[in-house]
Amino acid sequence: MVCKPVSAPACGLALILALGACTSTSDRYPSLAIREAERIHGSAQPVAPAPPPQPVQPSAELAQRLAQLRGEATRSHQAFLSAAPRTRALVNAARGSAVASDPWIAAQASLSGLEVTRNRTMEAMADLDKLLLQAEMEGGAREAVAETQAQVNSLLDEENALVRQLAGSLRQ
Repeated sequence: MVCKPVSAPACGLALILALGACTSTSDRYPSLAIREAERIHGSAQPVAPAPPPQPVQPSAELAQRLAQLRGEATRSHQAFLSAAPRTRALVNAARGSAVASDPWIAAQASLSGLEVTRNRTMEAMADLDKLLLQAEMEGGAREAVAETQAQVNSLLDEENALVRQLAGSLRQ
């Protein structure tokens, strides 16, 4: 048996009849309008916010440790500030000199000494980080530790800025 090709008019007629079935307005499909069960009903009342938690007072041992760390950081910062003018003078004297020349080596050594002094402040900050983590985990006096940490962090920010400035000047 040989299949004959379908004529174009017959194919078009079949297509029109098939598409006509898609446009019928049948009530067999549900409406997409909001149903009564989907409407919001109820009498929920807003919940009053819980009072903020009261800060935990540090124990005598913690208060003593915080004072000790604050004192260590302050002493280290004072030593840093005392050494900074000499380092600044050596860096200014080394400006424009060749790398590994005597003035450059003296300035670099002084800058390294300044960084060692800054590291003592960083050690106090590391201990405060540990105490803050412990306070967070155990529900301790987080506010007291965070306050001391912020004070030491401001000292470190000042020291870091000066070290960056001097190191940048030495490279010029």
